Amino acid sequence: MAEEVEQKPVKEAPKNPCGGGINPSPIYQKLMVDNLTVIRPAILKIYYWESFDIAGLNRKLRSNRKEHEHTLSVPIRQIHSFPLKMVFWLRNLSSKNAKLTIKRLQNCHCQKKQTRVGFNQFRELFHCPHRRLIHINQEVLDIKPDEVVALTVTAHFFLYGEHLLTYEVQTDDNRIFLWHFKLEISAFDPEKCLLTKELIPMNIKTFYHVTQPIWVQNITMSHLSFSFSSRDRGLKLLNMNLTVPRQSVWPLLVDYRPLDYENEAEVLLSFENAKARYKIKARGVLGEEKEETDMPLKEQECADFLYVIYPNCINFEIYLREDRTQLVNVHNYGQKCMEFRWQSYIINEFFSVVFNPPIFRLKGHHSKLCEIKVSVFDRLVHFRRIPIVLEVHRVLDKATLIAKEELEEIESIDDPKWKEDSYLEHVYLQLNIHTITKTAADSTEDSGGNDKIDPTAGLLPCSQFGGGSGAGLVSGSPNEAGAGGDGPPVPTEEQRKEAERKELIARLMGKNRLTANEIIELSMAIDQRITIFEKLFWKYLSKSKFMRINAERKRLKVVKTYEQVIFPDTDVTVDSGHETDRNQIMGIISRLMQEATNDLAKNWVFIPSQYYERHT
Repeated sequence: MAEEVEQKPVKEAPKNPCGGGINPSPIYQKLMVDNLTVIRPAILKIYYWESFDIAGLNRKLRSNRKEHEHTLSVPIRQIHSFPLKMVFWLRNLSSKNAKLTIKRLQNCHCQKKQTRVGFNQFRELFHCPHRRLIHINQEVLDIKPDEVVALTVTAHFFLYGEHLLTYEVQTDDNRIFLWHFKLEISAFDPEKCLLTKELIPMNIKTFYHVTQPIWVQNITMSHLSFSFSSRDRGLKLLNMNLTVPRQSVWPLLVDYRPLDYENEAEVLLSFENAKARYKIKARGVLGEEKEETDMPLKEQECADFLYVIYPNCINFEIYLREDRTQLVNVHNYGQKCMEFRWQSYIINEFFSVVFNPPIFRLKGHHSKLCEIKVSVFDRLVHFRRIPIVLEVHRVLDKATLIAKEELEEIESIDDPKWKEDSYLEHVYLQLNIHTITKTAADSTEDSGGNDKIDPTAGLLPCSQFGGGSGAGLVSGSPNEAGAGGDGPPVPTEEQRKEAERKELIARLMGKNRLTANEIIELSMAIDQRITIFEKLFWKYLSKSKFMRINAERKRLKVVKTYEQVIFPDTDVTVDSGHETDRNQIMGIISRLMQEATNDLAKNWVFIPSQYYERHT
């Protein structure tokens, strides 16, 4: 008999659902560049922010892509300039620790050379000068969740030409980033002098001529004189001959009227025998378009960036012939007392920017509030990215000051800003100014109708369409007075009050002598703004119990004297036929305002109570 072999059941492999396994895509850790600090920059910070395309880099770092490449272009610098130190503040957006490893990849064609390293000893070593162009201090970064860590990059400018240096950034979850640093080092290139790549978009429906700048940069150490010209019909150059100081940025003033939604303006730059042709993008829009940027307004605290202005960008929207003020805070993170000097920015016939105080001293770890006053003259302007300079100086001792005064009598100093020993560095503040026109309801004729736009700013409004049509558009034709020839439109209540106010101003201004009441009426008609003192007065009066009618007191429609108001216990005599004296009422109100203001001044506290002793 054949032996029966017992067969064991074979285990079958478990079947995957849907015919196969599903491997979910991994979720990588997210990062972002939270802020950027440029130590002693040559231009405004926003140019570096845009040149590095930080917004595009953040989109790649926050995405779930395993690999990406990004190019960070450093703005053009002159050969043998001072090294430029940049700090990228990286934030870890994930809930786990992130570890970054940074190393340089060689993408140049430098080869090893046999180099003598000792007596009769030779080795093949790299003599690559490119590796010294970009230096990254940290090779490994450990970032905790929601922590901000500084990545310091220093650029050196000692080799002519354009260079591309690549660094590989590898994370602990196997993500790989390739960051290409592009350097452009030149002596002077007339084709790289304009910082403005696109004009400010203009409203096609606006027929006024608005002046805006094309920013011209001089990277050299000497003053340069340029000549500009343009054949564009809608582009008018106001200062065709421009001298730009050394290592400065200066505005080329232009009036531009867009002819279409997408335009391209051409500007020809001439310097000595060299010429360069620039094509600048110009757009027409149907409404006001504001500049959008994600650049932070506050600087990160840094050991290399000791003098900070907060905010680093301020905007002014202002009417013609008007003054506006804003406050900025200057903070000294250093240990020593420094002297700060604002540089006033004045362009004749356009606007002026002055500061209060213009010169001040600041101790270490102290702050100072500075007032910026912008005055716009008779021309419409729209300026963006005005570089306001705050100089930082050492505080010299008396012996040094006496020696400098003695030397100044002997020597003639051409440029004391750069040659005096007290100068350390300068800090930039970005300023934007936009002149807005008043609407029909808000416009006034306080100065006899002088609120019209100055025609010397450019061509007459709509003159490019011909004299007849332009005049018709400005002055208004009788056919446009009503709809379908129904006659003039009925004035609204606001227009009627505005007409009465103008008539009152004209009538009182024509008199030789004014009474006290007429002076008050004229001042109230001219200046309708409510000041902070009026607001505080009415707030104080509403909270007080002065002349408040309580429940026990009956309301009687009687005329009282001042003494009867102050002493309500006295008998009241009804005199309905007595006429009201306006001077007496205005005197009472003036005295009440004075007393209320004095009480507010006594009770108003500007500092916390724990820092002072109240003497009552």
